[in-house]
Formats: sequence, structure tokens, C-alpha cells
Amino acid sequence: MGTRVHTTATVVAYAAAAFVLGYLFPRRQPTTPPPKQSFLLLVQLEFKTVEDRMAAEDAWRPEADHCRAAEPGTLSYELARSDKNDRMIIIIERYADKDQAYLDVHKKSAAFARFRPQLAALDPKIVGESYVASDLGYMSRAEL
Repeated sequence: MGTRVHTTATVVAYAAAAFVLGYLFPRRQPTTPPPKQSFLLLVQLEFKTVEDRMAAEDAWRPEADHCRAAEPGTLSYELARSDKNDRMIIIIERYADKDQAYLDVHKKSAAFARFRPQLAALDPKIVGESYVASDLGYMSRAEL
């Protein structure tokens, strides 16, 4: 019985300490809130062959690396493969805004200028749409 009392007392002590620490040191909120009504692009590409899809991914990788390193207004830039068609991908792009982050920075970058002709040479079927975020929900748990 002595061990059980000790265990219960230890649990209570840890819980109390966690409560006090949480009160004294609350979780930090992000210093800047996420942008409201960000600009999104959803671009679906279907290639003639899996090899063409793989070549597009290889060409896209330096573009994505550039976005991560040099475009703070590019909030997300993700390529995903279809789970039903091995020749199809979707690129999900999210920008802080359309005019500055997308049109002035992203589309005018040297990395984008190198990527576009490489993609065009593969001649994929492209279906794309643009959207303005509704701010109903979230894109990343980091924004919560």
C-alpha cells in the first residue's frame, strides 16, 4: 500500500507542477498571425508517361527549394502524387497575397523562369484553379 500511495502522491505532484508551469509559462503564440485571405493555386498535371512525371518532379525540386529559402511570402508549395494515376500530380501553392508574393516575387524569380520551360517541354495536360482563402479552418496546425 505504501508504494501505491507514493505513486499517487507522485502523480498528483507532477500534475500540480505541470499546472503551475503552464500558468507561469503559457505556450507562446505566433508573433505574427497568419495572413488572412491568402492566395492559393491548385494545379493538376497529367503526364504522358511516368518517366515524364518523374522528370517534372526533378525539375520542380530546385524551384521548391528556392521558394522555401528565398520567398517568405510563399507559405506552402507542395507537390503530391495521385494515388489513382501514377502519371498525375497536383501542386498546391499558398501565398500571403496575390500581387506581391505571387505575381511580383514568385512568378518573377529566376528559379521559376528556369522551371517553366522544363515543364512545358514535357507537355503535360494542366488543369489549374486559383482561390482566395476563406479563413474557415486551417492549412497548418502551426497556425492554431
